[in-house]
Amino acid sequence: MTLVWSRVDSKLIHGQIAAAWVPYLKAEVIVVADGDTAGDSTAQMIMRLGLPPEISQAHFRPLAGLAEFLAGPELAEKRVLLIFKSLADALEAVTAGLDIGLLNLGNQLDNLSRDLGLRLTETFFARQEELAGLARLQRRGLAVILQSVPAAKGVRWRPSGTDDAV
Repeated sequence: MTLVWSRVDSKLIHGQIAAAWVPYLKAEVIVVADGDTAGDSTAQMIMRLGLPPEISQAHFRPLAGLAEFLAGPELAEKRVLLIFKSLADALEAVTAGLDIGLLNLGNQLDNLSRDLGLRLTETFFARQEELAGLARLQRRGLAVILQSVPAAKGVRWRPSGTDDAV
């Protein structure tokens, strides 16, 4: 498995993913890491309807066992786009040992994040505890990129509030 991109996107599989990220990354498989969606066959069916033809598979997995699934034979030699529904989920997976190296912050627009969080971009709000966890992981080597679509300028997030264009 080649993990080509890891993204936090509360909308999961939608137009930005299907029309922009998949072709740009030449992704073959999408893995959605979200327990609620993993148990919701209707949501899965709706998301699969919008997949471009180059996507051979979409998997909906809970966080438990995610690292083992990604390393398993089903994804061998596949280009994988990994999507987390929330920053909290991504932090939990990485803290539990998932090695992703880079995390793209795309969309996090849930009410709790909007009401209690800090606005990082037009489409991404993060709560203080999430930012603290992200800062800890960044100190351990995780690169964090704020970028909605490939055509947009990517900005490297820094805990100090200084961002660098990438």
